Amino acid sequence: MPLRISRILPLVGVVLAFAAGPVATTTPIARTAVFTIAGSGHGTAGRALAAPRRTSSSQIVPDDPWWSSQWALARIGMPSLWHVTEGSPSTVIAVVDTGIDPSQPDLQGAILPGYDVTNGSSDTPDTFGHGTYVAEVAAGRGDNGVGAAGVCWRCSILPVRVAPDGSASGEDIAQGIRWAVEHGANIINLSIVLNGYDSTVAAAVEYAEESGIVVVAAAGNDGGTTPTYPADLPGVIGVVATDPSDQPYTWSTHGSWTTVAAPGCSIVGDPSGAELQFCGSSAATPLVSGLAGLLWSAGVHSAAAIRAALTTGSAPVDGSVTSGGRVDASALAARLGP
Repeated sequence: MPLRISRILPLVGVVLAFAAGPVATTTPIARTAVFTIAGSGHGTAGRALAAPRRTSSSQIVPDDPWWSSQWALARIGMPSLWHVTEGSPSTVIAVVDTGIDPSQPDLQGAILPGYDVTNGSSDTPDTFGHGTYVAEVAAGRGDNGVGAAGVCWRCSILPVRVAPDGSASGEDIAQGIRWAVEHGANIINLSIVLNGYDSTVAAAVEYAEESGIVVVAAAGNDGGTTPTYPADLPGVIGVVATDPSDQPYTWSTHGSWTTVAAPGCSIVGDPSGAELQFCGSSAATPLVSGLAGLLWSAGVHSAAAIRAALTTGSAPVDGSVTSGGRVDASALAARLGP
């Protein structure tokens, strides 16, 4: 079954990326590519991250130059949670997607050896761009004076390439999930939407969950309320994309069948090092995966417990948007304690 992972639309200097299918209506975001990064030498490979700047005894605000533009992470209260945990390299987030660009400055030191399902290679480049953006949101290095801060900036990323050109079969996706399970993933990010239910993917997701792995998937971007897969599979954390007012973007698939909502636009760096916005449930999903990574790093090693923490500690939204509320990092910080 063919899969449309994403559609990247350059618009007013902005990248709008979507988990599935064409988007009927979009709202241009007034941001342009105004910052640049001078090569990969600014990454964090081979050195310790700089000491974070603390704004109070209960918050850490990173020194990344694009932090002031990162409304999504500010909205959910990330500085409070970073004061409790910045993640751990032993926590592995698998990005089952289009591959990952190893030269991306904010991913230096984050990327583990991966796998390309389509050709059996360990080489996982990203000529499409989508997987790299997803990885940046989940685990871009933070407080390193470069670009933007990811959610779990000390977590590791496991690249699993299933869709080099932005589309993949259910069989390849399922194989990618199984490979991630067998190669150390703690969280599996699926910023993908199938054309319909696929028993092969469902079986792979079940295998991941039986192995104790957290599976997070995008609800999609058709603006409707019809359940999508794999987001609606049992045990999967299905994610809706919301705006700065905690309302679903007009293009975001939503409904009480989903698990949580999360901000749907995040700041990433494009291949040239320019600041861009990455929007869609594809962007909301790795934000939730990053939160799951922080919880795992803090010792919450149960998929059920992580799901419960994300939902019971969430900010309320209308039940027609999602069943579990909008994720709230500050509430998670309060639960975990200092």
